[in-house]
Amino acid sequence: MMGKDQYLNPHLDNSHDKDRNRWRVLNLLYYVTPDWDEPNGGNLELWPNGVEGGQTTIHSRFNRLAVMATHNNSWHSVSPIKADGFRCCVSNYYFADEALRSDDSFHVTSFRGRPEQKVRDMVLRADAGARMAIRKVFTKGVTEADHVYKRDQ
Repeated sequence: MMGKDQYLNPHLDNSHDKDRNRWRVLNLLYYVTPDWDEPNGGNLELWPNGVEGGQTTIHSRFNRLAVMATHNNSWHSVSPIKADGFRCCVSNYYFADEALRSDDSFHVTSFRGRPEQKVRDMVLRADAGARMAIRKVFTKGVTEADHVYKRDQ
């Protein structure tokens, strides 16, 4: 759920499950807010040519299911919410034993600034680089995530 003035900058989702055994290959986004108009914001933005290449906007209208492939170049974002109220979306990831594309590589969730956010872009790129460096040393992460579904429980 996202409310007024909330947004997500362009980003890549992390490439794997928490144990780095399976590749994240699909992201499903199901929009469930009735009567949500496109000018309200909260729309999915795809950046097929990277952040510098401009985005394609997918209206987050009620009962729409967006299926997005996830790989090293699947940059996406959510436009700022301009309306009062909340835009709700149910998201689900699907994992596979193999990467979607042969040139995919492990990566952490990595954010970028929008084209007009030059300083924020530099800071976010440095942040992603630092977190990738940490993951090279601590391949499973520094701490155990406590919010992960475990099938056997």
